[in-house]
Amino acid sequence: MRHSQKGMSFFGWLAVIALIIFGLVISMKLIPIYLDHFALRDMVTKVNEDPTIKINSIREFNSYIDKGMQINSIRDINAREAIKVTASGANAFTVQIAYEVRTPALQNVDLLVHFDETHIVRPIK
Repeated sequence: MRHSQKGMSFFGWLAVIALIIFGLVISMKLIPIYLDHFALRDMVTKVNEDPTIKINSIREFNSYIDKGMQINSIRDINAREAIKVTASGANAFTVQIAYEVRTPALQNVDLLVHFDETHIVRPIK
């Protein structure tokens, strides 16, 4: 009489559970980093989409970003180092968001997330 295996063994289930826990730990480390970045990018792009935001200079834009970071509780990103604003053309400016976030994953293993994107912000009014 032949016996066939009807499911996974104990060690098979243990391996699956370990992989799920590892995935959860990594995602718990990465999700806050991406949420902060999406909030920062939303602040920059909202200047183009919302006509009620009055930006007359690069200084006012930097102040708007600082206030938005304070409201959104973004403390892990230094706005002065992460955001470079340059005037481009007549009354418009370019915003470059470029920074890295390093977070410890397991003992001596770190996760490094790199962001680098450029946005053209509407003409200054």
